[in-house]
Amino acid sequence: MIAVLRGAALALVAVLAVPAAAQALPDVPELAQRGAYPVGVLRMDLTDPAQKRTLPLTIWYPAPGQGGGTPAHYVMKTPGPAATGGHVGTARAAVPALTGKRFPLVVFSHGYRNWATGFSDLAEGLASHGYVVASIDHRDLEPTTSESRLRSFAQVVLTRSADQRFVIAELARRAGTGPLANSYDPASIALIGYSIGGFGALITGGAGLDPEGPLYKLAPQPGIAPYAEGAPLEAQAPAGVKAIVAFAPWGGSPPLRAWSAKGLANLTTPTLFIVGDQDDVSGYGEGVHWLYENAVHADRTMLVYQNAHHNIAGDGVAGIPDPTFEWVERLEEPVWRRDRILSINRHFVIAFLDRTLKHDAAHGAFLNVPTEKAADGSWPLGAGQSVGARYAAPDDAGARGYWPGFQRRWALGLELHHAAPGGRP
Repeated sequence: MIAVLRGAALALVAVLAVPAAAQALPDVPELAQRGAYPVGVLRMDLTDPAQKRTLPLTIWYPAPGQGGGTPAHYVMKTPGPAATGGHVGTARAAVPALTGKRFPLVVFSHGYRNWATGFSDLAEGLASHGYVVASIDHRDLEPTTSESRLRSFAQVVLTRSADQRFVIAELARRAGTGPLANSYDPASIALIGYSIGGFGALITGGAGLDPEGPLYKLAPQPGIAPYAEGAPLEAQAPAGVKAIVAFAPWGGSPPLRAWSAKGLANLTTPTLFIVGDQDDVSGYGEGVHWLYENAVHADRTMLVYQNAHHNIAGDGVAGIPDPTFEWVERLEEPVWRRDRILSINRHFVIAFLDRTLKHDAAHGAFLNVPTEKAADGSWPLGAGQSVGARYAAPDDAGARGYWPGFQRRWALGLELHHAAPGGRP
């Protein structure tokens, strides 16, 4: 019996050591499958002299196909790929970047007290589909008392957009130099933010804060002033940013609503919102849905996870040794499988970015769903018929009423909303 248990334990360790992407179940949506490019990963540190802050970046990129390098390990709170520990990704460290194609650049901004490599699944997936992904470690202050928590959060409010703007500008400046020289296009950039990172992304995109709003009045002065409605920064969204993805962006919900409808109307960049309809941090109806409704001058799409809270982005507790319930509550969802969330995020983010940055109409068509609620889709079969593992497609007469890119019966618990510029949904 001891030998059997020991064997089972070794088998479990072997399974846990396999990269998460390699164990994906065969129910992933169509675009969530790994792309054609091998993926490399490196660390780069940028120092912002204006803020006197050094920001580590973990950068994933398409690599040549000759192999080499070492497997990337992602360790909690540790920027860049590590030699051991954490969880093992599919990317390889110490491999060159594929140059000459000038891939779109994605800048990722994490949530409060998160870390860059905690979003490796999405980053590796995007890189395999032809994107260079730079994820910022914002190095949020870790609070130890209620007073230091207020100081920590005030720092985050003041620095998220500033960090994003600095990294975008600096990477654009370095596009022709260094280890990533000529691998990305500084005129074709997407900004992705989660939670407070999404808050920063909306500001960076041009949505100035309401100077009469409760958050503005509580924030440190004069540090918050550059981000107000009418301030110069509002009209100076980075020129290269052509798409925004906001995962559960914080700041829309009372009592600390950060924007007025007027400020949100200044956002014109195509934006994909992703949120759980039970979000108890950013809020749904009076939170993210309110943001989606009032960003009236942007082409916007909103993916909704029914019965999900706030943790609809990130790798979850992967790589955290012996996670307590506090970690599970902070990073996981009670209803949704983590691998399912990750695969759905990859599918829709790739569809959105391919449509917006690569002008790929075929992949953009995955956003044209026949029903707002996936459960209302129809893919009828006769008695005894089966479609096997076939994906629904717009040109498939039998599946035309079902969400494209999903297998029959498997688009469930999701909503997809769209509003064109110029009006409310």
